[in-house]
Formats: sequence, structure tokens, C-alpha cells
Amino acid sequence: MALILLLTDFSPISLNACVFALRSFGTENNEYLLLHTYWASIPDDTAPAAVGDEMYKASVEAMDLFRNRIAALPNTADMVVRTDVRYGPLRAVVEQTCKELEVDVVVMGTHPSTDTSFLGSNASELVKHSKVPLLIVPEEARPTGLGRILFADDHKGVEPFAMRWLIRLAQRHYSVVTIAHVVRNENELPDRRIVEDYNTALANVEHTFIGIPGDDVALSLSNLADSLHMDLAVVLHRHLGVLDSLFHSSTAKRFALHTRVPLLVLEH
Repeated sequence: MALILLLTDFSPISLNACVFALRSFGTENNEYLLLHTYWASIPDDTAPAAVGDEMYKASVEAMDLFRNRIAALPNTADMVVRTDVRYGPLRAVVEQTCKELEVDVVVMGTHPSTDTSFLGSNASELVKHSKVPLLIVPEEARPTGLGRILFADDHKGVEPFAMRWLIRLAQRHYSVVTIAHVVRNENELPDRRIVEDYNTALANVEHTFIGIPGDDVALSLSNLADSLHMDLAVVLHRHLGVLDSLFHSSTAKRFALHTRVPLLVLEH
């Protein structure tokens, strides 16, 4: 059974992300963990006991209400869901939780127009440092199905194991996967071996290939996702190479935080 971590600050944005995750992954063979972190930012980073107790109590009460909202959603009767409230900075808590519980996927919501909201301000950091697949759901995203999925190809080779969540989602939703490569050199030709590797890895998934010219990888992919009305964009994060620019703060804001298309970041 897969464990899917749903980050929440109890806002409508995080609720929307939870709804998107539930519709995307479903409840069969999946377990969900709702996680909220709270953090008292004071000079010595040590919250007085009374302040800490009050913050924890308020967080637990808010979590109970949020869980009830999740339970009231359609098709959640057989949903396996746990809750957890932890003290500490979001990134550190998420990393520790993923390590402790062997989390399979992390889901978070983002606000497309600001970098100051609780989840929005942390999105780029989690994208860059997460060791597990991360699904980022913009505020404007709606769970209308995953019929069209865009996969960003860096032409550095195919990783079937890393792509397992892409394949799982595509098979569940009978998706068409468009493998897109941003061509920076007009003389660049596709590597036939890599194309064949994709065909093998996605043998049971309908897929197609497309090359698009452009100097700005993030902007080119974002525009393509919008123009083709994609339901989900997927990127394999190798922590190096041309697509690594997607995870630098400036381009991550344009692609991951300022588009209506959810972004699934797979880990190499």
C-alpha cells in the first residue's frame, strides 16, 4: 500500500490540493496522511512551553475539522487516512516524516500569485530538495481528470522505475502522455535509442512525442502545457542537466507556482 502525504495549512488551497490528490490517486491500495506543521519564529527558535502548548492545541483542533471536511467529500467512504501535527520548519519536518514513514508521494498546494503564503513560500525549496515524488497543485487547478499528461523530456535517458508514478496515473486515467522536448538547437535530432526506450517503458500507455523550439525551458514547457490544455505536467528531477533550471527559484516560480497545471516532480 502506498503512503501519500498531504500537506495542509487548513486553507482552501490545501483542501483543493487534497481533493486533486484523492481524485488522481484514488483510495484503492493507498493510505493518506494529513500533515500540518507549526512553527514559532522567535529569536532563539525555542517556543515557551505555554505558547507551544496553545499552538499545538489549536493545530490539533483545526486538523480535526479539516479531516472532517475531507471525510465529507464524495467517494471517500473507504479512504484510509491518518493525521499528524508536528512542530518545526516545513521542509525539515517533511524530510523527517518521509524518512520515518517511507512516504511514497508528497502533495502540496500553491498560490499562483504570491510567494508569501504558507505553502507557496516553501514550494521551491521542497521541489529542489525532496527525495520522493512531489505533486504541486496550484490554486486554480481543478480535479477534472488526467486525460492529458505532459512529460518533460531532457533526452538524458529513460528511467522506468522513476517513471512508475507517471505510468500508474496514466493507466488509472487512460491518459495520453505527450513527451515534450525543448529544442535549443535547430540541428538537434531525437536519439532513436531514447525514443525506443520511451516506447518500451510506456508500452501500456498511449503516448506521443513533440519537439518545441525555445531558449527558456520552463517558459516553453509552461506555455505548451497551457496551449494543449494539459491536466498534469510531469518532470524527472535528476538534480543536474538542462531541466534542473526548472528547480531554480526564478523558473520554478514561473512554472510550478504561476500556472494552472499541476506539476508532478519525479525523483531520479
